[in-house]
Amino acid sequence: MENKEQTTEQRLNELRIKVCHVENIWIFCCALSLIGTFAYLFLIYKKGILPGTPLRYILIPVCLLVVVFCIYMLPILLRKSRKYAVYSEEYKNAYVKPYMEKAFGEGSYLGNDKVSLRDIADFSVLEKAKTAKANDCIRGSHRSVPFIRYDLTLGYDNKNSGLTCVLIAIELKTGLRNEVQLIHEDFKFTGKEYEQPEGYAKILSGKKSFDKEFAVYVKDQKEGEAFIERIAAKDISKKAKNFPPALFFDRSKAYILLRRDKDVMEPPVYHRVKEGKCIKEVELEVELIRTWIDIMKDCVD
Repeated sequence: MENKEQTTEQRLNELRIKVCHVENIWIFCCALSLIGTFAYLFLIYKKGILPGTPLRYILIPVCLLVVVFCIYMLPILLRKSRKYAVYSEEYKNAYVKPYMEKAFGEGSYLGNDKVSLRDIADFSVLEKAKTAKANDCIRGSHRSVPFIRYDLTLGYDNKNSGLTCVLIAIELKTGLRNEVQLIHEDFKFTGKEYEQPEGYAKILSGKKSFDKEFAVYVKDQKEGEAFIERIAAKDISKKAKNFPPALFFDRSKAYILLRRDKDVMEPPVYHRVKEGKCIKEVELEVELIRTWIDIMKDCVD
């Protein structure tokens, strides 16, 4: 067993090195384009190149476009390269998929499952999204509560601003007739503060510590106040510190959006693959899913 695990680790590091070589080419291209552009602009300033010709001014935006391409477009193209795709797939098959499926019993893991907004959720925030990109789909159940989990990026306009988060959608009978939203104070929505949705009223729970950290929006104030009193009685503040959440409840489902910059299920590129560390990160992700399902279930029980 030990030799097999070492072989897997060695194989992944061999693939990682190939990806690193491609990444180093990108760094070299970026450095070369920056040095060349600044040198060209300096020579124009000193009138040491193409003096008195309009061509020298035409080439300035061309150089700037090359710089922009190297800095912004090349990383995107490299991440879609065949070498990275093979490396990522083997990494996830070795360290992510088996542990996720084992943790959630009859669970399943799909690295690049196609996502439909209509299929995964129907609550207000997702309904407004124009685009959705998702990967690392986990389906399973915890405490007899079925769930689906995605790394999700939502687009809301044509300015490339989006919401990058972890989505956990769970089947949970709440008894609510209308949606209730709880937004943590540190949860940013497309780079801005979460705005009060149209048609919703903002209410307080009466518990100062809770009201300081969470904004609560409801359609039915009386129903919402009774529901929030139960949630405020639970100590969820500590669980919300590392990953600011937005929580949404409706009649038969609950949704958790967790803001997070790092995708823990992607393989390392600039440091060696170490089995112990990789498994620990996956175990932390399993614990994160379980913790939030526990929180949501306890809120309605």
